[in-house]
Amino acid sequence: KILLVFIIIVDLKNLALAGSRNSGLGPLEIRPQFIVSQPFLAMSPENSSTLKGGESKFSLGIEVANTFVNTQGPTGQITKKEVNRGITVEDFLDKEGNTISGFSLYLDAETRRKKLKYNYGVFDSLEFKLEIPFLSFDGGSMDSSIESVHSMIGISNFKQGGAYRALSERNKYDYYVVKDGEFVFASNQIFYNVRGEPTIGLKWNLSKGGNVMPALTLKLSYKFANSDRVGEQKLIRSGGVDWGHYLIFSKGFKNWIVYFGDGKTRIGKNLGFASTLNHQFMTLEYRIEEESSFIFQTVSQNSIFPETAANSRSTVGENQEQRNSNLSVATSVSAFGYKYFSGPIFWETGFVQDYNNFGNETDFVLFLEMGVHW
Repeated sequence: KILLVFIIIVDLKNLALAGSRNSGLGPLEIRPQFIVSQPFLAMSPENSSTLKGGESKFSLGIEVANTFVNTQGPTGQITKKEVNRGITVEDFLDKEGNTISGFSLYLDAETRRKKLKYNYGVFDSLEFKLEIPFLSFDGGSMDSSIESVHSMIGISNFKQGGAYRALSERNKYDYYVVKDGEFVFASNQIFYNVRGEPTIGLKWNLSKGGNVMPALTLKLSYKFANSDRVGEQKLIRSGGVDWGHYLIFSKGFKNWIVYFGDGKTRIGKNLGFASTLNHQFMTLEYRIEEESSFIFQTVSQNSIFPETAANSRSTVGENQEQRNSNLSVATSVSAFGYKYFSGPIFWETGFVQDYNNFGNETDFVLFLEMGVHW
């Protein structure tokens, strides 16, 4: 309510900004941060406008994501005891000792994705982008704060709503993905600033729109393959070529700008995960002033985990395989942030929150990007 009152006051103060425009500072340019998705291309929302021909932007960004998933939590099969002993594939059997079909997870990690990004205006309606990521996986420091927030709003960290976090130690790193009784990923060794696979992209503004019609832009992205997947590199590189697209619409209404995007990603070497991802975003931008905006954003896409024959909406019962099938439910996250662009300097910051809580998306993300424009 306080935020709404503030926005209304600023809106009345800055009526001079009101006018028909179909793009502003743009959506929050943050990709999905789920740890299992890190080796693959993940599309990020973008503005419908492009740099003018000959213009450039260079930026540095960091995205810090806290992820905790314990599919063995309902049966208490993986707790502090098993983690301290060392997790084995037998910990992912069902209570009767049978192999579970499909995926099972124990993820307790904070990931930091740093990125170097360069954009160049090829001409007024076509923009080129190069992005190089560097990734770190460790135990982080956000577990205590997240559990405290859960307790404050009445969510038990011993139950599904709190992801069974209380069964495990805080701020430890363990990354285990099992498929059909065999490890896909198994790691408890932290690492820092390992280079991922670079991506390039083109953004083509097809129409700036008008008083009635929205602006229309096509975004294309391509991830290069790097076959060097020794040690921790296999956790952040797929070794295959991925490519994807977004079709982006935007329409301005005085100080408000609405963006919609719909697209698909094709994963060349999926490592047993999904081979295609359909994704959509909706962004609401409020122009505080010409140089700054508040942003609210939602992003949805189908899960990185393929569907199974089990009921994907089962959350109760003793059938472990049926419970784990919830991993294939589509993901949905919300984000809130702030963007600033004045002269040669621009930056954006904010946070992302998973609101589906099916264990197939990152719980909480903080992000910051800063750069220069010339």
